Amino acid sequence: MTQEDIPFLSISEASLLIRKRKLSPVEITRAVLQRIDQVEPKIHAFITVMGESALVAAKMAEREIARGKYRGPLHGIPVGVKDTHYTKAIKTTAGTAVLAAFIPAFDATVVKRLKEAGAIILGKTSLPEFSFSGFTPGTHNPWDLSRTPGGSSGGSAAALAAGMVLGATGGDTSGSIRGPATYCGVVGFKPSYGLVSRYGVTALSWTLDHVGPMTRTVADNAIMLNVIAGYDPNDDSSVDFPVPNYVKLLKQRIKGLRMGIPRPSMLGGYHADVLSSFYQSTKVFKRLGVKVREVDMPFIEAADAAQRIIRISEASSYQEKFLRTRADKYGPSDVRREIEAGSLITAVQYLRAQKVRAALMREMNKILLPVDVLLTPGKSEPAGEPQKAGVNLSRIFALFGLPALALPCGFSSPPPGLPLGLQIVARPFEEGIAYALGYAYQSVTDWHERRPPI
Repeated sequence: MTQEDIPFLSISEASLLIRKRKLSPVEITRAVLQRIDQVEPKIHAFITVMGESALVAAKMAEREIARGKYRGPLHGIPVGVKDTHYTKAIKTTAGTAVLAAFIPAFDATVVKRLKEAGAIILGKTSLPEFSFSGFTPGTHNPWDLSRTPGGSSGGSAAALAAGMVLGATGGDTSGSIRGPATYCGVVGFKPSYGLVSRYGVTALSWTLDHVGPMTRTVADNAIMLNVIAGYDPNDDSSVDFPVPNYVKLLKQRIKGLRMGIPRPSMLGGYHADVLSSFYQSTKVFKRLGVKVREVDMPFIEAADAAQRIIRISEASSYQEKFLRTRADKYGPSDVRREIEAGSLITAVQYLRAQKVRAALMREMNKILLPVDVLLTPGKSEPAGEPQKAGVNLSRIFALFGLPALALPCGFSSPPPGLPLGLQIVARPFEEGIAYALGYAYQSVTDWHERRPPI
């Protein structure tokens, strides 16, 4: 292993080396900071790099481990956190000049739990203003610097793909973890709504927002979710659910599981390479003993409409104080227009959208009854290609709060060398099944092992 290989270690690999005293937290942190120096000027995945404090934390982790106080597989591992997640005494801007001077007095619960697990916080990753876009302005995709890493968790995905962190956090309201993970060839998980605390996270839409882990492998993702999941009394939406050991669930039996895939009519307009890699992946699952059947979701357009009304109404409520006091600070994005539009939605319209949401969730439950999971393409197109699909298969699962795992499954050609991905969706709080299927897939494929040419 060379110095250049260290930043591309998986969390599983790095933690094993740390436990065996073959690699120290300081060595890993210095190697990753050196990697940031090399490639961050080309990618711009960070809003803030916390190099000095990261090295201090790494030295502390090294001393603790030497004294036998090993905290677990994240101890001494460098990670990034999305810049919507409060970090005590470190500016948290949410990608907007509105919050350019905001320095929280406490850590978000997700950040607090990462620190308690011994993770080294390397920096705050970039995003579009207030997470309001599927693109991250100014941040470049490591696989092709002319293309977007997606959004809103584009900085986290780009940093992971480029070897500038070993893990990261993201936020997902409409697909903002899963989209960037797909575009950048990494793994992203939107957990069940309420499984991971949103306390201390800048809100976009409080009944749609999810916080989740982003990594380079499914196994690493399970490690991170074990740390950040769990009940938090500070978050009104937090669910008091006994969190299982997701790492142990990775190797559970998948033979005989039932998998639903979209009918071909639902995938009209999807890029040819996306469809090819998706159907090749279904063959992989069949060889693994999974039973695959087609399903239909005729209510997606209605769900999208309800999701949009709920999202901009709740965003308008959260942003109201900023519109009154700092309206001139908003950037040239669509955020101000969107939240002003949200302020025009009446209470009757908002409540009607919530009723539609509840009715459509009952329909989704009927679809999930005869299957254990749903499998869909991660995105309809490779990063930066024209979007021609009529059906969005991301927003609906945020609306219903279902766990959804994105993982790489191939590359495009043409355009050459852009990552393609899958999405595995499970029933509420059945993250373990999605992980087991993703882990089995990665055990027989190597898409997740590829590195971008930067």
